[in-house]
Amino acid sequence: MQVKGGRQVETKPGHWFIDDDAANTDGFPILFIHGINTSSETWLSDNDMLAITRGAGYQSVFIELHPDEDMWRNGEILAEKLREMHEYFNEKIVVVSHSKGGIDAQSALVHYGASPYVERVITLSTPHHGSELADLAFSKWAGWLTDALKSKTNAVFSLQTAYMKGFRAETDESHLTKNIPIYTFGGTGWGGAYSELFWGGLYLSRFGQSDGAVLVKSSRLLYAKEVAVRDWTHSTIRKGSEVFPYLKNLYTDEVEDVPYAGVSEMASDGDMSVLHRGGEFEGTGSESFFVEEGIESITVDWISDQRDTVYELIGPDGGVYRKWSLAEDATGYFPGAYHHSILLTQPISGRWEVKARSAQKEHYMVSILFHQKGMSDGAGTMAMGEPPVKKTYTIHHIPMKSGKNTSTLITSEDLSSLPLADFEEGIHNITTDLEGKTAQGNDFQRTMVQTVYVDGQGNVY
Repeated sequence: MQVKGGRQVETKPGHWFIDDDAANTDGFPILFIHGINTSSETWLSDNDMLAITRGAGYQSVFIELHPDEDMWRNGEILAEKLREMHEYFNEKIVVVSHSKGGIDAQSALVHYGASPYVERVITLSTPHHGSELADLAFSKWAGWLTDALKSKTNAVFSLQTAYMKGFRAETDESHLTKNIPIYTFGGTGWGGAYSELFWGGLYLSRFGQSDGAVLVKSSRLLYAKEVAVRDWTHSTIRKGSEVFPYLKNLYTDEVEDVPYAGVSEMASDGDMSVLHRGGEFEGTGSESFFVEEGIESITVDWISDQRDTVYELIGPDGGVYRKWSLAEDATGYFPGAYHHSILLTQPISGRWEVKARSAQKEHYMVSILFHQKGMSDGAGTMAMGEPPVKKTYTIHHIPMKSGKNTSTLITSEDLSSLPLADFEEGIHNITTDLEGKTAQGNDFQRTMVQTVYVDGQGNVY
């Protein structure tokens, strides 16, 4: 099927189509692959990529893949379609992939035999090493929300950081990874304050610079050539006017040495730690949390499946804060969710409470992000000696592949006693809840989320 005027409608996975208005085309056909929870529309709507590529004399090709499936299913489909494209054009293909599309492409090349059909691969903010947001989506406190959103998909499951360590170990050892050149791009922008990617960027800032959905360090591969890291967001990095000046150097028959066009990664100006809670309610609901001394600011982000809920934040002194910002999630990991956010500087220590009123049944996860200057870890003001910090581990074991089988939930206060390698192949998504008192006697609470992958041979990642 051809695309005229930049529009097409069929979205069946495996369907591919060309720009029928391309004229005087030169060089390789350019295949654009979409990411998680999107379709080819990511290149055609609110994007000038098609027009710019056409104007430069290149043939654009687009494909539909499963928006919610893992790299194995999409990679198998993509490999078959790359063979068809190669036969159609009698040319090798240059692949441009956004987000998870880069992982789907590498899966097709390395695991499903598509490497003979591809000249090179370009990845735009691809989470080659997974995303902490995917870890969060499968964690203890997100369950009420992600179950309601039906967002615990195979795609999100496969992007958990531990799963991707397993994928990298299986993929990077193949000689095929070196046969096809890979060029990577990364972004460091979140958009405006409390925009659709601001919360993702704020959450990920504890782990490094990101574009609001993918860390810069996750967009890199040791054996790939990094072309540019700029202040793109996860949305703008796929737009033609933003990245084509860099892409055009990769479309020619012979790619000359591409100069790196990066920005220096900024050092953090403090420490960010987080507390998660979650649940559901009808009519009214509430969550309380403690702020200890030494906190410079807090951001309260109530992520909900409802848009029009009314929230109040009540301080220990009875002060009420009602000016919340609203943004729809654009990270790809909580599709259909709304972020209701509020920022407070110099919050007083003590017990805080969020009260919510909704006309609908609501499923939510609330994240409190604590910012403090000059602390080396998330427990900067915590007294780690006396009294002791209580740690509660909630381990969600999800068998392979991709979370279709019955899962196991374990709660323990001693992680070392659990023989994770004894479980069948799968992911252990571990939520650690900490609580205790600071040296000054104030209550503190924090949450940590991590994942462990156990493969079929008992190897632990």
